[in-house]
Amino acid sequence: MSRVHTEPEAGIPPARRRGPWVALALLVVAALVAVGLLVSGRGGEGSTTQPDAGGSPAATGTAAPATSAPATSAAAETDADAGAGTDAAAVVAATPTAQGSPDLPEDLPAVALDEPVAVDAVTMSVVSLEAIDGQASGPGNVSGPAVRVTVRITNDGSAPLVLDGAVVTVVHGADATPAAPLDDPSALRFTGSLAAGESAAGVYVFSVPAEQRGDVRVQVAHQPGAPVAVFTGAAG
Repeated sequence: MSRVHTEPEAGIPPARRRGPWVALALLVVAALVAVGLLVSGRGGEGSTTQPDAGGSPAATGTAAPATSAPATSAAAETDADAGAGTDAAAVVAATPTAQGSPDLPEDLPAVALDEPVAVDAVTMSVVSLEAIDGQASGPGNVSGPAVRVTVRITNDGSAPLVLDGAVVTVVHGADATPAAPLDDPSALRFTGSLAAGESAAGVYVFSVPAEQRGDVRVQVAHQPGAPVAVFTGAAG
């Protein structure tokens, strides 16, 4: 049996024919080593942040403690404190004090019982001031010495005048002691609407000690906040 011999290609030594394949293998190995080193290096960078697709840094590994939350909380507390301070200041400003009480209705100069007083297109006058024995007819009332005052209000304006808020009070004596209203059966308070040019009368009873009925002041306001007409005299 004859042997077949493969002869090397003419003119190319065997070592040269293997050279390119060896070089290529070395390049592949070197590339793999480089990639392994690169991956290993990235894995060690635990605190490195890389930009995400939107351009914002994306934390990798262990995240650093957030500091924005306490700052936001502190800002919110500051705003809340400021709001509370503003509310407290508003409450103080709206609370009447001895130095800054709201303006009270003006008392007009006192006149005699038989003199009328005109203000704001309204004329007020005292029809009568009588000394009576008041009769209690409601809770808290006590029968006894009293005065009964009849007041007339005339609407001198061109529009109806609402009388529901009309106020009649009495003080007596040198100390101007307020008299307690008495629900005597003869009392008749101002109510309803008074047409232009019309007059209406109201009857009010107040408890006044007998010795004080010679010094009585009747105070009348046709509506809350209006100037107060003051009539002074003795109960007959």
